[in-house]
Amino acid sequence: MNYFYVIYENPSEFTSPVPRYIAETLQEAENHIMDYADWYCPQGTCQIRKVDKHMKVAQVYEYYNGRRTK
Repeated sequence: MNYFYVIYENPSEFTSPVPRYIAETLQEAENHIMDYADWYCPQGTCQIRKVDKHMKVAQVYEYYNGRRTK
């Protein structure tokens, strides 16, 4: 099964995270996390979600200040 890696960021306190960047590999997505940030956090704070072609989430990677937290 093919998976994609989607960077999500939360642009405000009143919204849910929204997709911002789609990559074919986790490494490619991680190379772009410093371009994104949640509204109240430093650059590199976002989620990368591993999704299938139906956008069903298989795994979530969380990042804070450019480093994976879980």
